[in-house]
Amino acid sequence: MNQNFTIRVRRRPYSGNLWILFAILGIGILQLINPAMAQQGTTFKITGTVKDSLGLGIPGVSLQVKGQSNMGSVTDGDGKFTLNAIANATVVVSSVGFKTKTFIASVDKTRVDLILSSDDNNLSDVVVTAFGKKERREAMVGSVTSITPSKLKIPSSNLTNAMAGQIAGVVAYQRSGQPGLDNSSFFIRGVTTFGYKQDPLILVDNVELTANDLARLQVDDIASFSILKDASATALYGARGANGVILVTTKEGVEGNAKVNVRFENSISQSTQNLDIADPITFMKMYNEAITTRNPLGVPRFTQNDIFNREQTINNAPGSNKYVYPAVNWIDELFKESTNNQRLNGSVSGGGKVARYYIGTSYNRDNGILKVSPVNNFNNNVKLENYQLRSNVNINVTKTTEIVLRLSGTFDEYNGPITDDGSFSADLYKKALHTSPVLFPAFYPADPSTGIDTHILFGNSSTEGTGNTVGYSNPYADMMKGYKSFSRSRMSAQLELNQDLGFLTKGLSFKGMFNTNRYSYFDLTRQYSPFFYNVASYDRISNQYSLNWINNQPGQASEYLSFEPGFKDVNTFVYMQGVIDYSRQLGNKHNISSTIIATRQQRLYANATDPQTNLPSLQYSLPYRNVGISGRLGYSYDSRYFAEFNFGYNGSERFAEKNRFGFFPTIGGSWVVSNEAFWNADVKKVMNKLKVRASYGLVGNDAIGAQRFFYLSNVNLNGGN
Repeated sequence: MNQNFTIRVRRRPYSGNLWILFAILGIGILQLINPAMAQQGTTFKITGTVKDSLGLGIPGVSLQVKGQSNMGSVTDGDGKFTLNAIANATVVVSSVGFKTKTFIASVDKTRVDLILSSDDNNLSDVVVTAFGKKERREAMVGSVTSITPSKLKIPSSNLTNAMAGQIAGVVAYQRSGQPGLDNSSFFIRGVTTFGYKQDPLILVDNVELTANDLARLQVDDIASFSILKDASATALYGARGANGVILVTTKEGVEGNAKVNVRFENSISQSTQNLDIADPITFMKMYNEAITTRNPLGVPRFTQNDIFNREQTINNAPGSNKYVYPAVNWIDELFKESTNNQRLNGSVSGGGKVARYYIGTSYNRDNGILKVSPVNNFNNNVKLENYQLRSNVNINVTKTTEIVLRLSGTFDEYNGPITDDGSFSADLYKKALHTSPVLFPAFYPADPSTGIDTHILFGNSSTEGTGNTVGYSNPYADMMKGYKSFSRSRMSAQLELNQDLGFLTKGLSFKGMFNTNRYSYFDLTRQYSPFFYNVASYDRISNQYSLNWINNQPGQASEYLSFEPGFKDVNTFVYMQGVIDYSRQLGNKHNISSTIIATRQQRLYANATDPQTNLPSLQYSLPYRNVGISGRLGYSYDSRYFAEFNFGYNGSERFAEKNRFGFFPTIGGSWVVSNEAFWNADVKKVMNKLKVRASYGLVGNDAIGAQRFFYLSNVNLNGGN
């Protein structure tokens, strides 16, 4: 700061101490020239957090006062730090996998919150592990793999399909491409449970959800995605972690101005592989060949005249009639080549020092590839609409207390054809492949002159020896006869308390969580009974034919839709969790950490039916409960040697009283060879990172059968009838 000033001196005698005057005058001049020099050398304390661009605290970040070897700090598991600094000194903030950042220490700003941007040349150094604990990648003993959420952005509204081929040791397979039934199933390091639950435990913000909930989760709302593979990584989940664990955390607000993101996608979907089926002429010839092969004296099903007439139909020759001599490609009759899907996602986030927010919403529409007839006044094609709303709010009640409120809702609306197994991809497609292409057409055109124009005239053929019994399945009629609808929703409310207990002892913290969610589902069908016809007579000269109504019996056919209620499901879920964390750095090389976790969960089903008898059951009406205590103890030396002990002690009321609780311990260690002194720059040119780890442990699974209580025997007294 530059200031102009004038000193006027009158010549008058002074009878005081001149040195006092000069001292006062000198101090004033120095302060005017550089007021900051008054703060130089002042030591004070700085507190704050270090987070990544997604708002997750980064553990193990180094903060070092430049030029002061005795002034440094490291962030804890939540990215919080306390640093002694000198006024106007430069503080260097660094962590592997992130770009280094600096700031100037100032006595006017004792609270500093930093955001580090990731280094594109390095993998993210922070991985979310069991119960949301964040660890540096090199410090992990268990096998944990993380996926960058951006890599999951593919042209699909189903998140489970985006995971295929992304993770080593995870096998993903998809049974169907139908919207609503297109979830992928997973094996983590093979099948570990035979006979019942084989899929991994899925946790979103530490709450257990289903594969369908994971499938509908929006990539734009995800902050981190981790897969826990081995016993050392999953031991804290005890009797729930035998098949591996999928951990997902959603985004939170970051301090700053409101940030709005909007993304719209339109994608084209089509079947990846279609079977090459025989054309109608080849079908007829091979059918005849099969008959004569089995019985040389057998009579061929199709005459040469039948084959000739179908050839005329295919070639659209003059005088041909495709309704009398059909040659149907059932795949083309039912399915389109492709379809369009739409996705719209939006979010707004921001906040200040006290409160931060993240609000996300989305709309997805997935369409099937079934053809829709203009004759029907309803849409029989598959359509799945998904609506989601998510809100995460973080509030700093005090400097050491944070409250997090999470609200979310997911709503599905489905419409599709009525089929035997509920899946057109496995049912209608199968019927299209197995139905004869030359026996009857998909439908006959309406003829107002006959008065038969108020319904669709579906083609069919009567059973041999009868004239009024439908003998075959018409895939086109099965697709057009009605539709099934279902509505599914899940609403969740979650409250978290994060308390820093550093005032008791440094590195101590507590986290509490309460979650409750409600799930509901119902379906219904609306359908009519099709009218089936076949050709009764044909005049080749006029090329006219007459029809015979095959199912001409009371109650066999209808022109109006009937309604039938379907399955209903309502259940509630309550989960409570308490975590005490302690981490401490002893000197410059020793680090210790410990965690104690207590959990309790309960699920209650409203429609309590026995899956074996499908009848109401008292046993299945009782709440499903699971309680447990878990712990972890870790030690590391000089970022080279790591040791860890984990345990889970879980109880499930599905087992007998004496076998209700199980103890699942694991022990492991790792050695980061590349952090040794002998791993010099020349070696790093060939291999920059080498880590050796080993672990051994036990994990469990209480979902090993459909029975409500495994220790109770079921006796069927009518089993001999």
